[in-house]
Amino acid sequence: MDITNELLAAYAEGNVSESERKSVRQYLADHPEQMESVMIMMDEDFDIQLQDKDRTISSHSFDEELDALLDEIEFEDGDSDNASKDILPLMSKAAQNTVDNLCAVRCEGYALRHLGIDVSDEELERIAEQKGWLHKDGMPLYNIGFLSGIYKSYIARSFYCSLDDISNALKLGKVVITVIDNTELRLSPREAKRQDFVSGLNPNHAIVITSIDPRKNLIDIFDPGISDSPTTCPLDVFIEAWNDSSNYLVTISNHSQYEPQPLDLSDVDLEPELEELREAIAENAHEVWARERKREGWTYGLKRDDEKKLHPDMLPYHLLPESEKNYDRQMAINTIKLVKKLGWELKKRRE
Repeated sequence: MDITNELLAAYAEGNVSESERKSVRQYLADHPEQMESVMIMMDEDFDIQLQDKDRTISSHSFDEELDALLDEIEFEDGDSDNASKDILPLMSKAAQNTVDNLCAVRCEGYALRHLGIDVSDEELERIAEQKGWLHKDGMPLYNIGFLSGIYKSYIARSFYCSLDDISNALKLGKVVITVIDNTELRLSPREAKRQDFVSGLNPNHAIVITSIDPRKNLIDIFDPGISDSPTTCPLDVFIEAWNDSSNYLVTISNHSQYEPQPLDLSDVDLEPELEELREAIAENAHEVWARERKREGWTYGLKRDDEKKLHPDMLPYHLLPESEKNYDRQMAINTIKLVKKLGWELKKRRE
């Protein structure tokens, strides 16, 4: 990949793809003299403050220079901990770097047996493969919980969670599964930040949280890649490893309380042409809904009558009241934003 000044500027702004990010980082490793100009651009765009802007970055050792750089950078309001919030890693594989890629399956097996359901990991593995939830390189984050759902358990998934969310779930008797970068459990928080800076975020491993003690800075985890018994980990080490998944949390329980938890899409901005796409999606969604209702025998009626199968929305989209159109439009906008939030791009082909 050609590393142009424009690409370096886009990297400093955080406006590059994952492949471009890796290429630029490799380039900076080979050309440390370029790091100063990139950091000055980051200072301007992100309000990252360098203690001494006049110092020239010229060390032959990229590792030493990176350590020095991390010493100088001051992230305001904990921005470094929230670096993963731009794109949610919902489709990342949670298990891709373990021996058999079954950590998510084993976490769900642990959860179900804890809740009194007698099922083996082997049976869960068979079901996960049959359903297509378990891939050769692991299980996508989004699929964690599907197995427990088969056994009528209540599943909740959410991002940007906190230690309080974990503590509250444990107090309610829920089983808590998180996704981490398992290599960072062997690193100090500083070393983990350094690894994220160089290699990017890597949410690759599912674990179960069994207890948490913030006062002692300790957390007990069931790590299926290590043993069948809980192990203890420093809390600050766990947090840094957990940040790689945008603090993803899956809770499994026998409780019947359902609390809807849609993904927060408020930070996703849409280009004008994507906003125009909204109306087409909204209209098509209505047409799909109306077609299915018609197949079931529904027809138009001034008021809804389930017994006679009459519905006031059995009309062409353009004749719907604005309140109903807005319902479909909101669904369309959230769908487009979700696609972007999960790291996908929408591009229009040439007409």
